[in-house]
Amino acid sequence: MLFFNIKTKLFLVLVLVSIVPIIVVTVSSYRSYTKLVNEQTSLIASTTINNSVKSIEDILQNIDRISITILQQSSSVTAYNTVSDELRKLRNTNDQYEIFITRAQLKLIFENILLGYNYINGIYLFTPDGKFISYGNGTDLNVDYVPFEDEWYKQTVAGKGALYIGDVGVKPYIINAKSSIGFSRSLYDPNTNEFLGVFMLDCSMNIFAGLNRNPAPSLSNIYLANESGKILFDGTNSHIGEYLPDGLLRKSLAMSGSKQQFSDAESLTVIQAVPSNNWKVIANISVAKVYEEYGISQKLIIYISVSCAVIFLFLSFFLSNLITKPIIQLTKAMRKNKSQKFVTVKADKKRVDEIGILYHEYGKMMDDIDTHIRESYQNRILTMDSQMKALEAQINSHFLYNTLESINSIAEIEEVESIVVMTKALGDMFRYSIKTDSELVAASEEIQHVDNYMAIQQIRYGDKLLFIKEIEEPILQNKMLKLLLQPLVENAIYHGLENKRGKGSITIKGYQSEEMIFFEISDDGVGMSQEQVTELRQLLAKPPEFSSIGQRSKQSIGIKNVHSRLALYYGLEDGVTFESEKNKGTTVKIAVPSNWEKR
Repeated sequence: MLFFNIKTKLFLVLVLVSIVPIIVVTVSSYRSYTKLVNEQTSLIASTTINNSVKSIEDILQNIDRISITILQQSSSVTAYNTVSDELRKLRNTNDQYEIFITRAQLKLIFENILLGYNYINGIYLFTPDGKFISYGNGTDLNVDYVPFEDEWYKQTVAGKGALYIGDVGVKPYIINAKSSIGFSRSLYDPNTNEFLGVFMLDCSMNIFAGLNRNPAPSLSNIYLANESGKILFDGTNSHIGEYLPDGLLRKSLAMSGSKQQFSDAESLTVIQAVPSNNWKVIANISVAKVYEEYGISQKLIIYISVSCAVIFLFLSFFLSNLITKPIIQLTKAMRKNKSQKFVTVKADKKRVDEIGILYHEYGKMMDDIDTHIRESYQNRILTMDSQMKALEAQINSHFLYNTLESINSIAEIEEVESIVVMTKALGDMFRYSIKTDSELVAASEEIQHVDNYMAIQQIRYGDKLLFIKEIEEPILQNKMLKLLLQPLVENAIYHGLENKRGKGSITIKGYQSEEMIFFEISDDGVGMSQEQVTELRQLLAKPPEFSSIGQRSKQSIGIKNVHSRLALYYGLEDGVTFESEKNKGTTVKIAVPSNWEKR
């Protein structure tokens, strides 16, 4: 067994431990589980549909009874006058006082109806000549409302006394209206069959509250829809007024007979028509949820677990040490290496199978990786340190040359105290440049370094050069890499303002945005052409490269070296950006992380 390959060992274990008992248990359990779920689903669907249809029939009978018997009810003041008598009086008069008296006499009848049914929002009577009587629970009709051209009124009159059921929605002709459903009927004189008007009940959606008697609300959803598939009620009260989902709508339209059942792998749908109209009650039951709620899965899991556990106990006794112990040891060693602690493992020379090969190759790989990382890491540290020093050396030597040239020029022309100022500023700048205690300095020190440089340049250029600072106070104490701003100011003078006729200005702005500090150096000098802009952007896009320390390229070292130092130290790929336009000036923007020392 020691010399078998791992594939053979795993195959034998899987066949003995898993396949045989799992097949036997799964087949027997699945049959009983499926049978139980199907029986439970059918029971839920039958109960839900029957309860819902009965509730709807009760609702419609109540509405039908109210609309039919209202003509026979007597008014509150004159016990011998019925509602039909009052409607005839209302039809034959235009006197506002008589209309008021008629409405007052019908008030008690309307109040009794409203108090008896909490889902009625309002009761409205419309006469053929345009008069109306309304009584509502916090609602009323618009005073100028005329219903003759509305579809519900036309359909009601065309029904010749049949009950008309409107759509669900907010009715624009009712004040303070909410989503509701209207029931209306044409009224005729019981004796002469004379058309007296139209009676309408505006009912809130609470009218269908009885449909919520769902025996399993977590498993199924109940919908009440009209003949076009528009939802009048649903168990969640979140889709009223919408159309049925596509799947249910297709099933509803395809239904034949008074009741039909549709089933698939995911759900069971039962649709039953309401006998008194074209409404349909739809019960949609999730088969998956029924399996979860009513399955015998717990017993099956216990049975399978116990069976497998017993088998594994016997087989694991003989096989676990042989197969799993070396794999576990190798896994632990690999996990320890995630924390960059290189742990090697000693291979068992007696093992010649795949596990023995893995141990041997893994140990060899760890040794090779450790050696490679150490050498690569040390070389990279030396390279970056050399690159940083080379960059500063290039910047310092370049500036020294330009400054000494300026001092020499002034010394030859005139003997003034400006030379003292320039030499003091130059000394301060050199001391700042050769500071070795840290690569990071306070932003205020970097700004002071720029001030010293500009003191020298303003003596050289006189009133031709204007220097403006706009630095936000809070950023002055933030730490930043030194020698970032002065090279950019130097570029602005020598490449932007030196060849400009007349006066020029340099503006340096400093501000903080989120976790970055930004500095903008702007000049109103000669600017750059589009070709120069493109060439410089291509230069900045190149990664920092150094052939050897001490060698310098012939290109401008200012903006490129600042960009390289930001990339090497902070890892910023877009640490330097710029905009320039010919004969209008250039703006260079650098970004530095704030509070870098604390990171």
